Amino acid sequence: MATLTKKRAKAIADTLLGAAMAPEVVVRVRDRVEGNTRFANGQPTTQGDVERLEISVTASIQGRSATVTSNRDDKDSLTALMAEAEELAVLSPENPEHVPPVGEARTLSVDGHDKATAKLGAKQRLTRVADAVKVAKDAGVEAAGFFQHHEESYAVATSAGGFQFWQGTEASLSVTCRTEDGSGSGRGSGVSHLAKAVEGGPIAAVAAEKADLSQSPKAIDTGRQLVILEAQAVADLLSFFVGSLDARAADEGRSFFARKDGGNRIGEELFHTSVNLRSNPADPDHPSRPFASDGQAHKVTQWVSDGVLRELTRSRYWAQQQKAQPVSAPGSLFMDGADVELLDLVRAVDRAVLVTRFWYNRMLEPRSILVTGLTRDGTFLVEQGKITTAVKNFRYNDSPVTMLSNVLALGRPQRVMSRGMVMVVPPMVVRDFNFSSLSDAV
Repeated sequence: MATLTKKRAKAIADTLLGAAMAPEVVVRVRDRVEGNTRFANGQPTTQGDVERLEISVTASIQGRSATVTSNRDDKDSLTALMAEAEELAVLSPENPEHVPPVGEARTLSVDGHDKATAKLGAKQRLTRVADAVKVAKDAGVEAAGFFQHHEESYAVATSAGGFQFWQGTEASLSVTCRTEDGSGSGRGSGVSHLAKAVEGGPIAAVAAEKADLSQSPKAIDTGRQLVILEAQAVADLLSFFVGSLDARAADEGRSFFARKDGGNRIGEELFHTSVNLRSNPADPDHPSRPFASDGQAHKVTQWVSDGVLRELTRSRYWAQQQKAQPVSAPGSLFMDGADVELLDLVRAVDRAVLVTRFWYNRMLEPRSILVTGLTRDGTFLVEQGKITTAVKNFRYNDSPVTMLSNVLALGRPQRVMSRGMVMVVPPMVVRDFNFSSLSDAV
């Protein structure tokens, strides 16, 4: 379990702030305890447990700033760390966009810590891995994957009187199954702040079934297709969308959210009316850290409602320039759906391509949020409401903007794996999704 308590984090911050000569200081303290087990060929291959303490201090003097980092928390080391930051700040160029530190900020009350998850060790990890391997073996496929968990304590303190502290946990498991002939591949995954919600057997069962179904894929035509995107595929594209929700880029004419005559498109209907996107760090089932790395509070924010763009992120500097309220970049994204299972979406279409997930995704053109990547781990043809055959993987060239505009139906939202963010999104049926070429990758 993490050893950094709120009391200890405050003591570290007070020592640094007390040693400061610089007028503006931001202290960040992070203690992360994590464990992981990797497995392949039906057995564990690596085990790891590590604790990382990271203390960083940013000193600012007349708009000149420097940040230094250490893992030593004794008084002498902290005093030396503060002095080093101040010495480097004097040598740094002046930042014309410098803003003073955040003061006291009222944050939402969030319970994202689970004691059972924090206490996980190698034995509990191996139990989940063994469950996954057994399911795969019984299904006649080979499983490989990665189970990891962490407990994190994170604090931000400022010379302006701000202090925030958060403790959270997370566990995740991804399983990829391959058939003996190598032609079939399937993937299942799960993630939660509660380890008990991440079970090896059910996750491996999904991967094994997809691997079996995806054997001997056939080639079909490329071009614009009706698709059923599983929740993971939706999240893979939405990650680019979230990264583009920036008011400054829009106001300066550098993004999809820019108006041709200047300014941004807040208030415009840009997507299908079924699209609702929000962030909520205090969601009881899927909590996230309620403040940003500068101590600014994360609030419940409605980004899109009924297809209308309602808000964009806005840095504190840009908010001052625009005489608007700052809006921090989100730590979570929730998209509304419907009380409909994935198989119900399948049954409702005459012909479509079912996509498990995308990978090797890269931005092509930021102004349209055009992205390219490949399908992977289960791509199937749906005909007359049934999965009829596996198909070869595709390269796609499309945008989450187009995806959100061409929605035909939504399923039940679920949390999926997304680096650094809580993402809860539904599977969806989307028209005219652009597959540009075939891929021989399995």
